[in-house]
Amino acid sequence: MGAQVLEKGVVLKAQDGRLVVGVRRMVRGSFGRLTVRTTKLYVDDSRRMATAGDTVVVQFTRPVSSSKRWRLVEVTRKAESTAGEDHDA
Repeated sequence: MGAQVLEKGVVLKAQDGRLVVGVRRMVRGSFGRLTVRTTKLYVDDSRRMATAGDTVVVQFTRPVSSSKRWRLVEVTRKAESTAGEDHDA
């Protein structure tokens, strides 16, 4: 069986070298109601390639630290940011 690979969005950039990626899924409750559950994946980003809002590909790997079990493979789409751009008034 191959390594597990996911393509999801970055929730936040926690510290240098660490990202938090949220994986959302639908869960059926006891009375048939659907609820959304989010699982946090702590990702090793030692090259500091991604920022919050990017779409990334992550791969399950051996433990890098006490919480990081995933590593960043690539950034597929960068987030659109308007901060820092010059606007003509």
